[in-house]
Amino acid sequence: MMAGMQCQSFDFAGRRFDLFLHADPDHLARVVKATRSFYENDVLMKCREAYIPGTTILDVGANVGNHTLFFAGVIGAPVIAFEPHPPSFDLLGMNVHVNEVADRVRLHLSAVGAGAGMADLVAGPASNRGMNRCAFGAGDTPVIALDQVDIAGPVGLVKIDVEGAEPAVLAGATGLLRAWMPDLMIEAADTAAFTTVATPLLDLGYVPRGRFAATPTYWFSAVDQAARMRRLLGR
Repeated sequence: MMAGMQCQSFDFAGRRFDLFLHADPDHLARVVKATRSFYENDVLMKCREAYIPGTTILDVGANVGNHTLFFAGVIGAPVIAFEPHPPSFDLLGMNVHVNEVADRVRLHLSAVGAGAGMADLVAGPASNRGMNRCAFGAGDTPVIALDQVDIAGPVGLVKIDVEGAEPAVLAGATGLLRAWMPDLMIEAADTAAFTTVATPLLDLGYVPRGRFAATPTYWFSAVDQAARMRRLLGR
């Protein structure tokens, strides 16, 4: 095992998972170690409940792949995952391959924003690598918009956890959101953050349906569910 990482193994949904994580005292690693399960289990259970079979899930801010691994290994969904932090991306790739879900996961070493460009990666504390964030405008971290990503099939769910850049991600995904009307799981840590993501989504025909996780993460879905299903099913 490489320095600076650890592996936690556990059983979930009838199969064994090996999850490679940052070394202690990383927050996600400590929670997985204590619970012997996936991190943010309530978010993941809601995603499994809401998932439309055959649709693609986008994991924006994938970190080491906790959610990606659940989406691909438990739900069985095709996944496109985005992570700009190279050490986290390395663990993400390791988790995808070791757990044998690489055939349905596509990985992007990049940040996601309102458009193509570059950003500075601002490292979070060693106690929580999930708090890495990007400062857009200049730097050596590539940035792409979701509307620029080649996606073969319908997108049913988008999870976004990017430490304050959620509005930028949404700004670069309006075409995708209008085309497929996917469910959204979006972190919004406080009232101001919630307002900045809810306002454009209301204009696109979305409403909040629930709140999950210790750091508030909101499930948004389309008001017109019949129209959404017709788009996802190609009818």
